[in-house]
Amino acid sequence: MLRLSHRHAILFSGLVWLLIGVFLIYKGLNYMVMTGDHLRDHYIQGLPLIRFFSSFSKDLNQAALFFICTSLLLGYVKGRFALKKSVYRVVSRITSFPSPVPLSKIYSLGYLVLICSMMGMGMVFKHLPLSVDIKGFIDFTIGAALINGAMLYIREAIKVSKKSFAS
Repeated sequence: MLRLSHRHAILFSGLVWLLIGVFLIYKGLNYMVMTGDHLRDHYIQGLPLIRFFSSFSKDLNQAALFFICTSLLLGYVKGRFALKKSVYRVVSRITSFPSPVPLSKIYSLGYLVLICSMMGMGMVFKHLPLSVDIKGFIDFTIGAALINGAMLYIREAIKVSKKSFAS
């Protein structure tokens, strides 16, 4: 059975969030490119978010920029404030076990159920009849939040390694 030091277990969790976040950013960017194709063809009717953001701007390029910046800002806020609790909960769980921690003990059953349900929702989300701008906005926002959460894991791993060097 694979065992990881506290630092490596925390880094592993952060790496998982980072990889999923990068995947969602990539997926969201693909949707945003599709949105751009619709804009280039002057087809704004099926893009409710772009229509909303265009009411605050002079042209569609500015609306697209507001769209992306808002998505990044919401992702940052979600990562910094909502996902922070989850990061600290997992880090606390990892450090509660003696080092090295078995890989099977890193996450609680409830956390694994949550992850599986979020993956399931993502699969269902793909097939919902939503416009590409909404899908891109959601994927991009969640991806940005997960990347921000991954950075919190990395900070916690650094703190754990400093504590182990100090002892």
